[in-house]
Amino acid sequence: MGQLGARKRGKTWEWFFESARIDGKRKRITKGGYRTKAEAIEAGTQAKAEYDNAGAHFLPSEISVADYYDFWLEEYCKVNLSMDTLIGYQKKVDLHIKADLGMYKLKSLTPAIIQKFLNDKFNQGYSRNTLSVFKGLLTGALNYAVEPMHFIKYNPAVGVKLPSHRAVPESPSRKKDRNIIPAEQWEVIINRFPEGHTCFIPLQLAYRCGLRLGEAFALTWNDVDMDAKTLNINKQVQNLDGMWTFYSPKYNSARIIPLDSKMLDILKRAKDNQERSRAYYAEYYTILFEDDKRHINTEGKGTELFMINRRENGTYIQPRVLQHCSRIIHHQLGFTNFDFHSLRHTHATMLLENGANPKDVQARLGHKNIQETLQIYTHVTSKMQDQTVDILEKIL
Repeated sequence: MGQLGARKRGKTWEWFFESARIDGKRKRITKGGYRTKAEAIEAGTQAKAEYDNAGAHFLPSEISVADYYDFWLEEYCKVNLSMDTLIGYQKKVDLHIKADLGMYKLKSLTPAIIQKFLNDKFNQGYSRNTLSVFKGLLTGALNYAVEPMHFIKYNPAVGVKLPSHRAVPESPSRKKDRNIIPAEQWEVIINRFPEGHTCFIPLQLAYRCGLRLGEAFALTWNDVDMDAKTLNINKQVQNLDGMWTFYSPKYNSARIIPLDSKMLDILKRAKDNQERSRAYYAEYYTILFEDDKRHINTEGKGTELFMINRRENGTYIQPRVLQHCSRIIHHQLGFTNFDFHSLRHTHATMLLENGANPKDVQARLGHKNIQETLQIYTHVTSKMQDQTVDILEKIL
């Protein structure tokens, strides 16, 4: 392969080197526009190293675990996995594997390092299911590093064990208790974020419909059937590589749910207000689009989106507004146990307390099985205890 060179072209410098022969002919790779020879040599050295490594942006013998996982997510996961799975993997890789193991060189990972990683997570209170996901991410990604990539000779995650079922973690389970929001607290919250506020509709969708955060912010007007009084939940939105992106609901739980009359009225007023705002702003109204990768954009790529959660000028109201909302509820209103999911929890609990069929609640919330509905939401409350006593009195 030709050596790297640099030469001056006019007032700037360029680097160049020869690539492999194609049909017996030489081909030169070059790029110019650098202010100095040193800048050209530096950029050319990096470009030639990448070319010599068949397009990889690193030396396999020196790559860090963090960089390798970026490579694996880009070159394997994006090609072979669904967007749902990719987003789930990316979150766990960023928050755990890269955070705790990312500084190591890939070739320096050992079974002892990986075993300690899993043991530490166990002692921090992570469930066995979550630990199994971590182990799967390590085993699968490192298998790919062995074959077909040949970055390392063996997979150090093979043979690493999850803690025994009899083991007791140093910290209690990280499973979060979900709190019921009493009616009086709900009134205080919704009065603080009244109709017209960016958080009003998402809060109502969680409390009155049981929607997840990503589902509430993914709704478009064609998901609402005003005549049938139903809501079609067929997607959720997540931030992927800095872009708000649609993908299927959790557990592929697409569903159509009936709307109560107050929620329907809220949506009708919101739609009327949007139409008036669009007419008022005219050419200055922000138009939203969905491209072929299901990204929300304002560049005119793809088809127009008619989102429910929009500001007066048409801009998209992103899920992150709930971070500010939660801070206000925690610190100004004093409801420190609040989170968005607690509204979904409250919705289900209210239904069950008042005699709703658990199977109907499961379908409405999009739970993957009835056990999840019963396990999470059929805790004993004072009202349930009173109902049980009433039933017992009638029997006896």
